[in-house]
Amino acid sequence: MNNYIENIGSTHLQNSSDFSILNQIKQGSKNEREQLKKVSVEFESIFVSKMLNELDKTVDRTNSLFQESKYLDNLKSFMYNDIARTIASNPKMSLGIAKQMYTQLEKTVKG
Repeated sequence: MNNYIENIGSTHLQNSSDFSILNQIKQGSKNEREQLKKVSVEFESIFVSKMLNELDKTVDRTNSLFQESKYLDNLKSFMYNDIARTIASNPKMSLGIAKQMYTQLEKTVKG
């Protein structure tokens, strides 16, 4: 299971909070199925967050009320991460990526 966590950490994470969440999953979960479930939800969360960031880039900002700045970009990044975690962790709003990922990978988990 730790291999799954390490692979996600090395290829998809963009900031230290993502790494700290995966470390919490490693240390807080007692069995591999629980870890896999949490990692699957976190993966969907990261995917949705990246999707929201890319969608934001398509918005026309001419004559915008707010000027673009690194502070606004940071605020949007935090907001998109929070929205993505909410979407991924709620079964009624989830895209289903976490469920499908868990279903496919649970066959490889021992305990």
